[in-house]
Amino acid sequence: MGNASGRQKQKALILGPAPGSGMGAYAVTFDTLEDRELATLKESGSPDAFYLPWKSGDVTECEIDLATDTLSYFFTANLSGCSLWYKFQDGRIRIRHEARTDSASQNLHKLAGFKCVVDSSLNPDDIQLSVDEETMVRKARYYVVYALFDHEARQVEFRAQLVAQQTNLLNRQESYDLVKVTAVIVKFPKA
Repeated sequence: MGNASGRQKQKALILGPAPGSGMGAYAVTFDTLEDRELATLKESGSPDAFYLPWKSGDVTECEIDLATDTLSYFFTANLSGCSLWYKFQDGRIRIRHEARTDSASQNLHKLAGFKCVVDSSLNPDDIQLSVDEETMVRKARYYVVYALFDHEARQVEFRAQLVAQQTNLLNRQESYDLVKVTAVIVKFPKA
């Protein structure tokens, strides 16, 4: 749990396969691999993480009650051309994963009082994928965004990681490189 625990490491924190049940609260476990940390979500009676999936050509949204101090982590699907937004309202944080990149969709969030954590469509380094026909290596760059809830300090820290992934299509070996990390720390509103 190196990245998620606050220690700065030069490894990307990658979310494992999305849970079959979709959006909701899960228990998270962390495994340190050679080139990355792997977060795995599982159904549990004592969840400590929340997962928000994405929807092609649309927006997905969740609400997390800030009074519930059992949730320490937030994960969403990888962002490639997507944006992530948040807003505090009535003791909750509302988070949106927006797959539409047109300005009208983006403006709807702004008009509703949401603030943007990251908009990967604005970054020319966000390359969904390319394949080298000679080596059969697929390369992709995308954002992996997660958040840490600190209920004692009454804040949430969003971490947007630009990750470079290479997959050998012949043997299915994957490697990850953390290109950069940006953090947005937001204080909870006063109760």
